[in-house]
Amino acid sequence: MTGESQVTLSATGASSVTIWCTKLDHNLDKPIISIPMPNLKDKMDSETEPITRNIDIGKVKEIVTVQGMLIDEETEAAYEKKVNFLKLVKFYRSVTLTWGSGSRKQTAVGNINKFGCTETGGIVGIQKAGYESEKNFAVQFGLLIGTDKWNGR
Repeated sequence: MTGESQVTLSATGASSVTIWCTKLDHNLDKPIISIPMPNLKDKMDSETEPITRNIDIGKVKEIVTVQGMLIDEETEAAYEKKVNFLKLVKFYRSVTLTWGSGSRKQTAVGNINKFGCTETGGIVGIQKAGYESEKNFAVQFGLLIGTDKWNGR
């Protein structure tokens, strides 16, 4: 598939899942509180601009969102990948996401906080006996980055 790259989702003691990634978003949310400071009474009517203080509360929420396809490969069918993916989502709290290669390889450890899978039929209609139509599995999920308090599975 041109223009896509592979990402791998894995957990200790579980089968890893390879996804053909069409979109990967890496987002950080860093809340900053803005506090307008009151002016002194003698400066209220003057042309003194009010002072605003920005306070960084020191919390960062990091989420990696992935969209892609589960495809049939020689070693594993797309349906098997879907089953293994669901096991990772349901039964494992801490998973590892790996993408890129060589010096651009990146890894993130976190917990899957959102998962969606859209399954569409391959060939529609009556088919020859013994022929199983291919299915397409489009997946998207969000991985909340951080150390899990539960510390493991």
